[in-house]
Amino acid sequence: MGANVWDESKFVVEKQYWSGTKKINGTVDNAAVVDNGDGTVQIPITAHGMSEGNFIILAGTTNYNGVHEIVSLDTDYINITATYAVENLAGTETYKNCFQINPNIQDYQILEIRLTLSAVGGAAEAYSIDLDSAQGAAWDVQLDTEANMTAVQYSIWKAWTERRYFNGGDIITFSYANTNSKTWGIELIYRRQS
Repeated sequence: MGANVWDESKFVVEKQYWSGTKKINGTVDNAAVVDNGDGTVQIPITAHGMSEGNFIILAGTTNYNGVHEIVSLDTDYINITATYAVENLAGTETYKNCFQINPNIQDYQILEIRLTLSAVGGAAEAYSIDLDSAQGAAWDVQLDTEANMTAVQYSIWKAWTERRYFNGGDIITFSYANTNSKTWGIELIYRRQS
């Protein structure tokens, strides 16, 4: 059993942002990982539409699973900081935009998550927020979903209506196919002890 003490006089509120013009999640290409020679590696994802500074979680790879910040990119690849190891990706490995506070720091509370689309007319597809629990797969769960994400803006996870306490190693992931390629933005507002 774990216990946390929240000193309400000593916390900070912070925000994290992600944006893009295509999928929020998807699969990588059937191609080799490239060593950039500067401590970063190139992950091939054709027409990914993501932005520099987004955080993603890679799964299904041999050497690159886990949470990574996109440090730079081009139309058909992203660069992440990682120790290079030869790997030919099969095209079945996945990525999702995600949030994780430094797992060595502390637990956190999510106050609100907002997804904004650039225009009405997004495909009637499910937007999902999921927990990849630090405790293991038995505790993974879908936290919330919107079945038909077609509005210009949809605000989700207000502090007073949902459970919002998470362990430092918990990862919050986002999924939305975005077939109509609307520009999207996610804002996550959270707080942690200062």
